[in-house]
This record gives sequence, C-alpha cells and structure tokens, in this order.
Amino acid sequence: MTEFIPPYPIRHKKSLGPLDTIKFASQDLLSIWPEEAFERQFVSVKIITRSVFIANCPEVVRHVLADNAGNYEKKSPLLRKAFEPLLGDGLFISDGATWHQRRNQEAPLFAADQVAEYAEIMVAATEACVQDWAGLAPGATVNVMPEMLKLSTTIIFKTLFGRQADVTVIPELINCMADYHAAIGKMDLNTFFGLPSWIPGVKRNQAAQIASRIHLIFDQLMVDVAASGEQGCLYTKLSASPLSREQIRNELLTLFMAGQETAANTLAWAWYLISQSPAVEQRLHEELDAVLGTNPVSYGDFSKLVYTRAIIEETMRLYPPVPILAREAGGEDEIRRRPVAAGSIMLVVPWLLHRHKHYWEKPDHFIPERFLADAPVKPLEFAYLPFSIGPRACIAQFFGTVETTLCLAVIAKQVRLTLPLGQDITHESRLTLRPKGELPMQLMPRRL
Repeated sequence: MTEFIPPYPIRHKKSLGPLDTIKFASQDLLSIWPEEAFERQFVSVKIITRSVFIANCPEVVRHVLADNAGNYEKKSPLLRKAFEPLLGDGLFISDGATWHQRRNQEAPLFAADQVAEYAEIMVAATEACVQDWAGLAPGATVNVMPEMLKLSTTIIFKTLFGRQADVTVIPELINCMADYHAAIGKMDLNTFFGLPSWIPGVKRNQAAQIASRIHLIFDQLMVDVAASGEQGCLYTKLSASPLSREQIRNELLTLFMAGQETAANTLAWAWYLISQSPAVEQRLHEELDAVLGTNPVSYGDFSKLVYTRAIIEETMRLYPPVPILAREAGGEDEIRRRPVAAGSIMLVVPWLLHRHKHYWEKPDHFIPERFLADAPVKPLEFAYLPFSIGPRACIAQFFGTVETTLCLAVIAKQVRLTLPLGQDITHESRLTLRPKGELPMQLMPRRL
C-alpha cells in the first residue's frame, strides 16, 4: 500500500535567528521551524527582551498543561489582545476565578447525552449540504473549504440558537467572522512573543468595529430565541445560569468561534487527504457500507465508525486545528533545571509534537490506522493534543469529534470528492491551520 505524504512547509537546516524568525513568522507560523525542531524536547530562546520556551515532549507538555497548569492558564498577550474585543471575558481568554466558574457551568452542556441531542442537528445539516449538491452534474467542481465552513457554521448556529433560528443571518456571520480574523491577522510578531510594541500591532479599532457588528447580530438572536420559547438550545441552557446577558453573549460567541472554523478546517483537510489515498477511501467506504447499509447516519453509529473517526484523528494530527498553543507563565518555574521567569511565553506546538520523529513512526505520512485499537504502537497521550489537553482542553472536544466524524460519514456515504489533476494544495497558518485559497474538488455520486 502506498502511503500519502502531503506537502509540508520548509524546514530550515539550522535554527533561525530572532530577526529571521520574525521575518518568516510574519508570513507563515509553520515556516519558522528548523529540521531539528522535530526532534528536540525543550527549547529556550531569547527574542529581544522576552524569554520564549517550547515544550516539545510529553513530559514537559504534561508539566505545563496538566501538572502545573495553574501557572500557565493565562493565554498569551497576542490571544488576549486579538480576541478581547469580540469575546470579552469569554471562556477562551478568561483565567482565574472567572474561568473556573464558567468552565464548571458549561462543562455539563457538552456531556455525551447532550452531544447525542446535538448530533441530530449535525446529521440534518450535512444531509442538506449533500442535497444542495444533488442538483449539480456529475464531475462538477465545488470549492470544499467554503462549503465545509457553511456546514460547520450552520451546525454550531443551530446548536446555539435552535433549529428554528433565523438562518438567513448565517452568510453575514460568516463574512463578519472572516473580516474579524483578517483584522486580527494584521498583527505584529512582537505581540506574538509578548515584546514591547515598537511596531504597529493589531488594528484594534477595525477589530472592535467588526466585533460590534457581530454583537448586534447575537443580541438580536438572543431576543428572538427568548421570544420563541425555544427549548434545548445552548442559549436557553445558559440562560438558566446566573450569568449576565453580556456574559452569556460572550460565551455563545466563544462557542461559535471555536465550533465554526476548526471543524470546517478539519473536514476540508480530510477530503484532501482521502482524495490522495485510494486505499484509505476504499476502507472508509467498506466501513460505511458495513455499518450503515442503506440506513441514514445517526449518533448511535458514532461508536461503530472506528475507521471514519481514525481518519479524522489522523487529519488533526497532520493538520492540528490550532497549530500553536501560547501561554504566559504566571509565576516562576523550573523545567529541566532551566529557570522560567514569570511573564515568559511558553509555546506548546502541536505542529511539532504531531510530527515529532521520536514519538511517531513515519510522522509525515497519512496513516489513519495508527489510531485504531489494534495499532501496534499507540499514540502517546501528551504527544497528541488537537484540542489541547489538561484542565484547559477544549470544552467541546467530544462535540467536535462527533461532528466531524458524522459529517464525514454522511457525505462519504453518498458522494466522492476528488482533487483535479495538477491542483496544488498548500496551507495558511495564523491562529488556525486551513487550506490556503480555494480547495476545488470534483463531485461524483458514489453509486450511479
């Protein structure tokens, strides 16, 4: 069996200096790493006045994100600066008592029994997506990235506001969120490393204006849902908490942002990888036929779709939704006899860990079988963290895994997506990792 190796960004022969790091990172955060970064375990560098550490082995990752998580619960200055206009004190950027209170309030909303209810929304939205494609001629080209973004946005939107919510605002929300990401994407690398602001940074006024537009949309949606008497959506569940209206909106926006682009990116990358791997596609179809037959997909199938889920897990290994996790040390620490001063930036980089030569066999290959129960070598817990890990792991990680697995199953059961010959695919990495530009793929029914 020929295993597919998707293209990856340049790996430098030696470590870059501070200025070259800033130069490359301003274009692509995945192009700053030397070849040795995929073998080293703990790195410390000084960039201008700021100490930056890279936790790059399971032992150190566990220390930072689990055992001593309290010291590293604060997100980096870049993330706080970038998302505060939109999310306020939402779960993603809050810390301390606020974070602990919100986490405890929201965690039950993503328990397995709750996700089972949301799964009906996931399947229905995906079936509607396939139905939209049904009017296209066999071999027609669809741009997969915006299609998956529309799908994931519809799912998280209806999960937040109910199945009867006004979906006509979805295109506007997609555009507003794209504008916001573009605004905060115009950030300088001194902000990324927490350095003094000696170059213009995030265009906060522009980001704040876009955030205000999004706030108005969410405020109206909250009014509409309250008036409709909708029950069971996340808004009504959060409304039963002691949070203020603004705090509820902050949490809804946090969940919307987290559930929109990351799921879309994962699905888009999965279609690309499957299209380049005939043996993987064949095994996927065999599992879908065996598990589903002619029946529609449902939440009850999730536990049986082990290979479908393995494809999703391997996709997130090769293309982690958030490729760099950046934290700020709250107090002094010591790691491997190196002092870590308060205020230092600690990076945990899934992009490096997921392709680390010491922890993965054939780290650059697309091999979903490595995530099956009978795999001869099991992934190390703290070397695989597509949703982060420890107390601040993504609250909706089970939701996201179920969503992407079921969406993949619904679509792959009915159609094939193939990449046109000669079409080159590359990545775009800022805060999330997505295909760059368009991802045109040809659409073919599985059974004519």
